[in-house]
Amino acid sequence: MSNIGNIIGGHKANLSNPNTSEKSKQHSLEVIEKETGTEATSGTGATTHDDDGKDPMRVAAGLKAALHNPNVSDEAKEGVKVHLDEVTHTSHADDGKDATRVAAGLKAALHNDNVSDEAKEHVKERLADMQ
Repeated sequence: MSNIGNIIGGHKANLSNPNTSEKSKQHSLEVIEKETGTEATSGTGATTHDDDGKDPMRVAAGLKAALHNPNVSDEAKEGVKVHLDEVTHTSHADDGKDATRVAAGLKAALHNDNVSDEAKEHVKERLADMQ
């Protein structure tokens, strides 16, 4: 029996191949949708975002890695940024953590030289939202 990951990978490659017919690409979309249980889009070869049951921190880590991957197109990175924004905003909801400790960690990040200026701006926004 074939590895389903290889099958889906082949169909995704077919979607981005300029030498394949529209009929072939449509078939690949249908196979990907059937095998993954999601709706695929032909524009980027990506699937819709269904992160149910996944750890939001791990999803965010993967998305951040994609942003720094030179093999990811600028168009795909724009989609990743949108998805990352969705994931990080939903993961900041009250998840049972002590708000005082969360605020302390955020304040510590502001004084950490290893944290980028962009991240510090985000930390400031989160702290403002907590008040």
